[in-house]
Amino acid sequence: MPNPPLSDLVVIFDLDGTLVDSAPDLTEAMNAILTREGLSPLPAGEVRHLVGEGARALLERGFAENGRAFPQGAAGDRLVSDYIDHYEDHIADSSFVFEGCDACLEALARAGATLAVCTNKVERLAFPLLRALGLLSRFEIVLGRDSLAAHKPDPAPLQEILRRSGRSRGVMVGDTLTDLLAGRRAGMPVLLAEFGYGTEDIPLETSEQRFADYEALFEMIIRIGNGVAMSERGTI
Repeated sequence: MPNPPLSDLVVIFDLDGTLVDSAPDLTEAMNAILTREGLSPLPAGEVRHLVGEGARALLERGFAENGRAFPQGAAGDRLVSDYIDHYEDHIADSSFVFEGCDACLEALARAGATLAVCTNKVERLAFPLLRALGLLSRFEIVLGRDSLAAHKPDPAPLQEILRRSGRSRGVMVGDTLTDLLAGRRAGMPVLLAEFGYGTEDIPLETSEQRFADYEALFEMIIRIGNGVAMSERGTI
């Protein structure tokens, strides 16, 4: 009996903006801090494009949008801690799994792929969010920002996931430049969600493409598993 088509592949997913639209809850948590500090709240549409590098970076950008520098030292640490506490208490109030995601994960697993998550959320937030939205059981490996000494866009987390999976090849599925650089530096094909939090003007190389929905993503990963080269840049 032949091996499943993806039996040598680990598919590594980003979390925010790729698996889950968490912008509503991230926005609410950030705005709680901004308002408390006498700054103007930001609409969710603006916050979507500030996500991807962790809590501190998100708050720094929120302060910058208000024309104010983020505090350094203990004062900044306190704001990050308060933000994480608030967000943890409301982690899945309004967040939701993107349409077609769960069916795609199930189909990839049936095709033999190992599924993993690599996120710049700390573990304290990543695991509860995945659990609350019914996704945690889908993944064999989950690495957060604090799981290793390095985090995306460093390739080390992707390389560690590949090592732990025992598979010979990996694919990075994300939505931002952070994901793109991590996958590129790890020598993996990268597939970017058009519906995510990144920008559409990121230049792509031949092993990188954008996908419009999870049905298209599944087809692209099957092609990679079958050794079909991504000969055209852009979207399929």
